[in-house]
Amino acid sequence: MPASHRLGDENRGFVQVMQGFDFSRALIGLQVLAVARVSLEETWAHVAQREAFGKPLSAFQGVSHPLADLDTQVEAARLLCLQALWLKDRGLPHSAEAAMCKWWAPKLAYETVHQCLLMHGHGGYDRGPMEQRLRDVLGFQIGDGTAQIMKTIIARARAGRSAVPS
Repeated sequence: MPASHRLGDENRGFVQVMQGFDFSRALIGLQVLAVARVSLEETWAHVAQREAFGKPLSAFQGVSHPLADLDTQVEAARLLCLQALWLKDRGLPHSAEAAMCKWWAPKLAYETVHQCLLMHGHGGYDRGPMEQRLRDVLGFQIGDGTAQIMKTIIARARAGRSAVPS
């Protein structure tokens, strides 16, 4: 095949693929966090409207505090993903940040959607989009590298490759 058909520099293919993974890992984080965000918005509306003992469910700390915790974490994870992309745009190292996005965001999205499903009660389990979202975000914990691989990437970036062997 002629050199004119080659993508990128010779003998740099592996590095280019790995850099592509860094980009996609941050994007995966944003994808699953969008699902978490929509689930939270719907759940906040649900618990503000649904009543128990003459009060909206949101009046009970056992309902509102877990949602507030998840809301905070989803926002923090979103900012981490945006930071990874910001670093990429400036040509700065961002493998560790991208790996953080890839392992944490899908795990957090799963926990968020799961909690939202529970807040909707039986209706969240057998009707509506929550149960489908739960399955969808679970798959992202596997694709593009598992949490264990992502944590190894982070450790190598922080401690050095020789300090964290394969």
